[in-house]
Amino acid sequence: MEKFKKDIIVPVNFSSDSENSLEEAIFLAKLLKGKIHLINIIEITDWWNKLVLTKETKEKITQASFENLKKIAAQHTEIKFELKVLFGRIHEQILKYSMSVDSRLIVLCDKHKEEKENKILGSTVTHVITESKCPVITIKNKIDTEISNIVVPIDLSEDTDRQILSAIAFNQYSNATLHFVSVLFPGFGTRNFRIKRKVNKLEKTLKKNRINYTINLIKKLKPYAYKDILEYSEKINSDLIVIMTHKEKYRFDNYIGAFAHQIINYSKVPVMTITSQAAKSETKSVINSFVDPLGIFNHKI
Repeated sequence: MEKFKKDIIVPVNFSSDSENSLEEAIFLAKLLKGKIHLINIIEITDWWNKLVLTKETKEKITQASFENLKKIAAQHTEIKFELKVLFGRIHEQILKYSMSVDSRLIVLCDKHKEEKENKILGSTVTHVITESKCPVITIKNKIDTEISNIVVPIDLSEDTDRQILSAIAFNQYSNATLHFVSVLFPGFGTRNFRIKRKVNKLEKTLKKNRINYTINLIKKLKPYAYKDILEYSEKINSDLIVIMTHKEKYRFDNYIGAFAHQIINYSKVPVMTITSQAAKSETKSVINSFVDPLGIFNHKI
């Protein structure tokens, strides 16, 4: 098995929101035995800012920001930190820096907390979770530093197999129970049959690999399937939800474009979002040693 990447990126703005994402990152760094890259980004978005930001001013801002980063790191001497002050658009700098260090995870704080249901994610969060080449964990509320139960919603998309393997790869360190869950839609018998066939094969493979798991098929009760998933997540007291950011092609899953958006918005626990590129990277660490006698990760179902 390839060695896991262990570097974790944590953007901070020295607010109380940053404290939650840092707390989660510290827990993960201990779990992975990895290093935290603590970065503060000074946003420069227009020509006027660039014009008035002299070299001397930039140096003063950089030094002040770096001192604040050092104070944070000094409070957690058990963790290895890399400190960095960057200038530019926040999402661009996060993604660029993440690629430069080939990070394992990015941990972000979602500032949207108690707003209306039609709210949208901030542009920074949206850009990062949809473009990142590594998984992104989004924190909304204050977290408990424990991962015992991980919820993995699954469907019939082509990327679901990679999502499953990504959850398994992450779980190599946490040893949590993976709770695979899918929503059955009334009136879509063929689709539901395919889901059942898929999870039956998945179950045999999980048993073969001695992975702690449950598989749950939920009859759609809520107006939107994401609500059924979140209700299930609360019911089992989950610590993390793992989702893909793909857009489902099936007619009856047209809502899926908003699925990740709504899960992140309303989940009370951290959410790990994975792009197709991130999934490919994650699965490299487990695919060679994963026993797959039924070929569920090599053949479409």
